[in-house]
Parts: sequence; structure tokens; C-alpha cells
Amino acid sequence: MRTTRLAVIAVTGLALFVPSQWQSSQATRPQAPEASAATDSSYQELPLRQGPGTTSATATKPFGLVGVTWPARPDSREVVAKIRVQRNGVWSDWEQLPVEEEHGPDPASPEGQERDGTDPFWVGDANGIDASLTTKDGTTVSDAKVVLIQPGVLATDAKPPSGVAATQTSARAPYPIPAIIGRPGWGADERLRSHNGAACARPKYTSTVQAAFVHHTADRNNYTRAQVPAMIRATYAYHVKSRGWCDIGYNFLVDKFGRIFEGRYGGMQLPVLGAHTGSFNSNSFGVSLIGNFDKARPTGQMLEATARIIAWKLDANYRSPQATVVLDGSKLHTVSGHRDTKATACPGNDLYSQLGWLKARADTLMGRSVSTEIYRFALQLGGYRKIGQPFWGEHPTRKGRATYFGSRDLYWSPASGAHSLQGGFRWYFRRFGPDGILGFPTAEQRNGRPSGSLVQRFQAGAIYWSPRTGMHAVNGPISRKYGALGSDRSRLGLPVSEPFKVAGGVQQKYQHGRLTYSFRTRKVYIT
Repeated sequence: MRTTRLAVIAVTGLALFVPSQWQSSQATRPQAPEASAATDSSYQELPLRQGPGTTSATATKPFGLVGVTWPARPDSREVVAKIRVQRNGVWSDWEQLPVEEEHGPDPASPEGQERDGTDPFWVGDANGIDASLTTKDGTTVSDAKVVLIQPGVLATDAKPPSGVAATQTSARAPYPIPAIIGRPGWGADERLRSHNGAACARPKYTSTVQAAFVHHTADRNNYTRAQVPAMIRATYAYHVKSRGWCDIGYNFLVDKFGRIFEGRYGGMQLPVLGAHTGSFNSNSFGVSLIGNFDKARPTGQMLEATARIIAWKLDANYRSPQATVVLDGSKLHTVSGHRDTKATACPGNDLYSQLGWLKARADTLMGRSVSTEIYRFALQLGGYRKIGQPFWGEHPTRKGRATYFGSRDLYWSPASGAHSLQGGFRWYFRRFGPDGILGFPTAEQRNGRPSGSLVQRFQAGAIYWSPRTGMHAVNGPISRKYGALGSDRSRLGLPVSEPFKVAGGVQQKYQHGRLTYSFRTRKVYIT
């Protein structure tokens, strides 16, 4: 067994940034006010002096999280990293840091930038470090580093803002989104996503959500409520700056108080590609429970919150928590532990033993069957083989619900029923959405006149397309007049423009004329 003791020297920390703007977790991302900076934040990545024997422990700037990294190697599980820290002049006992090489690689990270390493370890408030690195096979680890992160303090850490849990609108609706603290709530620095290149700043998506992987952070269990946002900020910085990933690896995190936190950027309702379960990251999401559950049970609040996030994500994508799925050639349960994919202790024995309860609880929350109007209509259209997998799972709009499948968008409301959009119509309609000027679709796409044209009707208008005229929407009073004249079969032909303002009204051009709505008379005229 080869041993290296790591002497750590104090260096000036690099300031952690705080976002000047944030983006919400919905598909539409409004801009938010500038956040205040975290106080006393710093990042120290220190080279490790290698050699036989021991070295003296070193006082450092204050830090809250520690990790050890090294260049990628064939089997990092041969590496054993231990640390002890100084708090208030007293040194802690030695603790071995978990080495989990199976989270990544981050599929979104630039090639060659990733490093292997330990899981990040929260120490609270320390100002001295002593570290030891050993290898079971006697090999040398070069360019190893100790990382010390001080995430600082935000005014919102004691009570981070969270979204309000949605309510189920009907018995057939999917299980609603639970209350989640978004990235702005825990103080995510969105500029950090560009640290490993501009490509990292753009979220990457997988095709759908078919499974949930349960993890633990292998961290301490004695943290306070106010420390959790700082713990997540520090983990985020470690994953990006130290491991070379694009973002925090997990899609969601849950603390022992039952609070759910948004993880990786890209929209909580979408299938964001994470870095949590190696080659199984595609078509799955990872939820990590904050703490170490090798020898301690997760709290009841923690398990309930985890069941709720699993129920919401699986139900929106029409998956059963009691089923199995094939991912990367392996048959797995739709709710699996990290250790089900590779030899690892994660998520700890006392959490892994609760997977059966999590599946049953999620199944109960979901109502034990898929019965939404959109799902039944998807089956009528031929199911996943015809319309693709759900990409943006079933979600509420102001007056109904919608699901974006691989090749069609399906919409439903009590007034319109369930209908689909495909081809260019689906992309064009997304400009408005079902709560926009056209309302919900009321019929499927059909052939129009002249031959070769297409039309689809909505609550407040219609969309027309032909190779010669392109695609245009007609809505409101102009749409009603156009319909009375015979719409695409009328002497006006097809629309060749969008409605536009003119003096005293609104006008729309057609192949053989114009329709003009007058604000004064509130009538539509052929011009």
C-alpha cells in the first residue's frame, strides 16, 4: 500500500460569484432581480506535496467543504483519501472520504477536463486541514489536490424562498409538482456554469424520463437548516471547478427537514441530462438525499419529500414506480439505488432498504394507474412507437394540460377535449401556447384547399399552411369573418401574412384580398 501525506498551504481564495440574474425552472424563464453576494466566500484548490513520511497540518482560511481530486485513472476506487480538520483550535478525528467514480462522466462536459475525486464533504466551519492519500495497489497518484470551499452566507440561507406546491386539479390529473426551492433560492451562481466552456452554459437534455436513481451525498447528518443552501452551493462549486463538470450533478436534492431543492439547471419539468449515475444518466433523473445513510436512517420528512418528487416526475411521464425498464442494456427498477448500477455503497444501507417504501408511497400518491385524457389520446394515436416518448411531461396550463412527445404535442382542456399538433404546426403554435390568442386546438390537422395545403382549428382561430403561402394564424374577429366567407375555400384564398396594425384597426393579407377590422365600428371589412 502506497501512502502520501498531503501538506496544505494557505492561499488566497478565489471569490465565488453570485448571479446578477437568474432563470426560472419553467420552460419560460423570466429575469429576476440581482442577488446579493455571499459573504466571505472563497475557493482554494491546493497542490499536494507528495513523498514518504508525514507533514505538519496547516492552518488555512476558513472553509466549509473539503474534497480531494486527482487526474482520471482506470480505477479510482483504489484510492483512499482521509482528512482531519481544525475547528476552534481543536483537531477532529481522521475521516475517510467516499470515492464515487460512478456519478460521471458528465456527458455535457468538454473532453479531457474532468478529474476523479472524492465526494465533497461538509465540515461546517474549519480553518485547518490535514490530509492523507493512499492507494491499495501501490500506484502513485500524481497531481492530487485538496479543495477547500467556503460558500459564504446569504441573507436567504435561513429561510430560502420556494415555489408553492401545486394542487391536483382533477382525479385524472398527474400528481402535482411539490414545493421546490429553485436555484435562486439556494443562491446558485449561474455564471459558474460557463467555467468549463461556453458549451456548458447551455443545458443538455435527454429524450425522456424513464427512471429515478436515489443517492446520498455521503455527507454529515448533523447539519442545520440554515447550512443546507451553503452546502449545495459548495457542492456545485466542487462539481464544476474541481471535478470539471458543467453543473451540479444531481437533478434534485432533499434535506433531512423534508425540503426539496432544484439541482442541475435546465428546467425542473424537462428531462435535464445530469451527472449522477454514470452510463445511466440518459433517460433518468437523480435525487440525492443530503447526509450519510450507511449507518443512519433518513428522516420520515426526508423520505416523504423524496417519494413526492419521484411521484411527480414519473407520473408526468406516465411511468410506474413499481415497473422495470431497460437502460444502457440493463434491466432496472424504475426507482433504483445508485448501487443497482455498479459496485458502490451509495445510497447507503439504511436508505437503500427504504426503496421498497419509496416505490409503494410514490405509487399511492400517483393513484396506482395512468388515466389522464392526454395519455389515453396518445394511445389512440398509436402510443410511443408512433408519437415518441414524452419529453416535457404532462403539465398544467392555465385552462388545461399539455404533454410534448417526441413527434407531437398533445393538449387537453375540459372545453376542447384532447388534440395533437405535429410537424411545423407544433413549433408554430408554441409561439402562442394554449393560453394565448388561439386557445386550445379543437380538431386535428386536416387537408385544406387548395390541394396540398393544411389547416388546424383552435378555440379562437386557426392555422393555415401551404407551400406557396407559408404558415399563418388567423384569430379573433378576422377569423370569424374569414370562417363566415368559407375560410380556405373562400375567394380570398389563404392568408399570406400575420395580422398587423393599420390606422384605426388591424389588417391581414390573403392571396386575393385583405380583411380589415375597424376599432371604431367593431366590424371586419373585405378590402
